[in-house]
Amino acid sequence: MAIDALSVSVAEEKNNGLSAEILQAIAKKLDTRLVFLYAPFARRLYMMKSGTIDLMTGLLKRPEREEYIYFIQPPYRLGSDTVFFVPGGKSALIQTYDDLYPLSIGTTLESKYFLRFDGDNTLNKEPVSNVSFNFKKLLLGRLDTVIYAEGPGIEKIHKMGMADKIEMAQFRFSHEKKPISAFQKNPL
Repeated sequence: MAIDALSVSVAEEKNNGLSAEILQAIAKKLDTRLVFLYAPFARRLYMMKSGTIDLMTGLLKRPEREEYIYFIQPPYRLGSDTVFFVPGGKSALIQTYDDLYPLSIGTTLESKYFLRFDGDNTLNKEPVSNVSFNFKKLLLGRLDTVIYAEGPGIEKIHKMGMADKIEMAQFRFSHEKKPISAFQKNPL
């Protein structure tokens, strides 16, 4: 039985990026078409859970997500550092994890970074739906730092024209992470 179409979702600004290319390759292999729905990350997770979409990329495999998502192996990326973006000239602001405690930290709703950070409720985390908001708040002085994956973060600040105003702090979290494509667990 052929699949007529698969519903997928990416952030609107990534509709021509790697995520969209991966989804297109899957559709080609399955000989089907894609129906793109654009949404912020937290909404895409909800759409997977509710069955509104069939596929998404860029997810870290977590037990709570495995309840409603099948994760495909092998992952398309084997590692991804989590970094802290700060205003230009302030890379020494965060040299160790403990330096985070007095700071206001921009996060993205429903995103997972690393276990210690995710479970640390004493940090001043300020979640928003889209990382672009965090980078704008950082430059306005409303945040001290923004946590995000290194590669996508660098790409984002370049696209926003902020690369000369934002840099990465010295502290980073390096760990093998496996963001992979995912299928909704119970599509029918």
